[in-house]
Amino acid sequence: MTNGVFDVIHRGHVSYLQRAAELGASLLVAVNTDQSARMLGKGPDRPLNSELNRAYVLAGLASVDMVTFFSTRSPVELIQKIKPEIYVKGGDYDMETLEETRVVRSWGGKSLAIPFVDGFSTTALVQRIRSPLRKAAFLERDGVINKDKGYVSRWEDFEFVPGVIEGMQLLQMSGYTLVVVTNQSGLARGYYTEEQYQALTRQMLGALSQKGIDVAGVYHCPHHPEGLISKISISCDCRKPRPGLIVQAARELNLSIQDSLLVGDKPIDIQAGRAAGVAKAYTVASYKTDSTVEEAQADGHFNDLLSCAQYLEQTHQKEILK
Repeated sequence: MTNGVFDVIHRGHVSYLQRAAELGASLLVAVNTDQSARMLGKGPDRPLNSELNRAYVLAGLASVDMVTFFSTRSPVELIQKIKPEIYVKGGDYDMETLEETRVVRSWGGKSLAIPFVDGFSTTALVQRIRSPLRKAAFLERDGVINKDKGYVSRWEDFEFVPGVIEGMQLLQMSGYTLVVVTNQSGLARGYYTEEQYQALTRQMLGALSQKGIDVAGVYHCPHHPEGLISKISISCDCRKPRPGLIVQAARELNLSIQDSLLVGDKPIDIQAGRAAGVAKAYTVASYKTDSTVEEAQADGHFNDLLSCAQYLEQTHQKEILK
């Protein structure tokens, strides 16, 4: 037996119920009634689907044998009547603290937790549906925001690239959500620690905030397969030119990748943007020659971020006037 609201069925639910069904000969799912679901504080308009509709969908799953309802906040009374041999909940519960566990064990039953599939949440899904996806400007840090002096890890060595403040302000005014995506292999190489990196990041964000710039997120890859710190000296999906950082940011910040752009200073930045599916990808001054722009297959090359932002604003105005 298991129980839950199961308001908007997603992959996490399906995987969870499949694993629960494998534990016994039959699986009973107890569904919170609408009245019971509102006791859980998920919001005044939840559940989105009525109890009958939620039960109907659950009953159609191959893993589910029976569906019933309970109208109380906790299913303890129902459990006492059914006396399941195995009671299952999701991995975010501490089974030892649940009254349901004490009740099931009173007749020799088992109480188990099954881990959820990461990345799936009804609440997050509802928020994504309600909030329109935003366009973003994904920015490399070293070489785009600050001068690339090689593994910068101290604030006294951090120097903003000329024009970057004005460029970020213009991008923000143009409706772009600002996100930093940066390889930081200096962590794997042992040149600086995570604490030092985070301290520098806080100082950078503070300085930008004083200029009215709101950075929605800073995503970094600490990995490098040839590093010295064994824990992070690995191949990964987040180190550019792979798109992992961009995909993660888009998922967590509710961003539309296909309406977004990327500004980097190396071919690997452009490659990461292409792999993720951004609309446009540009390079700035750290990579200057035509050959490198061609190698990167960028949509354009600019002296600095301000020049890039001005070009985007002019292009947008021309499209409006058409």
